[in-house]
Amino acid sequence: MQLDYTFQCLSAMPREEREELSLRMVHRLVPEDYLSEIFTFDTEETESEEKLQEAQLDAMLRLNAIALSQLPALFQDSENAAQNILRMQRLVLWHFYAISFRLEQAIALEVHCNHVEVILKQSPENTLEWVTTLTDLLRQYAKIAQ
Repeated sequence: MQLDYTFQCLSAMPREEREELSLRMVHRLVPEDYLSEIFTFDTEETESEEKLQEAQLDAMLRLNAIALSQLPALFQDSENAAQNILRMQRLVLWHFYAISFRLEQAIALEVHCNHVEVILKQSPENTLEWVTTLTDLLRQYAKIAQ
């Protein structure tokens, strides 16, 4: 089995392995100082549980968007760059779905993978575009979950 992180690959792969790989990839793509800045909240963001949760969700969204936007630079000089970028985008998007937002109870993995393939046909090129795309994806998931 080729580790392309499509639905067939993800569904056959042990969850712990997916988690470990995606966490390593995200930490490789997002520098420690970015992590510190993303997850440092202003006082007004922590005034209530609701505001804190909002700030944390926003931080997770930005973390994943930054990671996704860094993939092309990481693999641009590698052999099979386009294929490697696509594979790692799928892995980071699985991380977004399963680890960052814990959507596995609400959205089936196959549904998520189908959405990912649509997104990756015209992949965003920078962090801001990824933030918009991921926000839209969360809205679609909210509609599906209702």
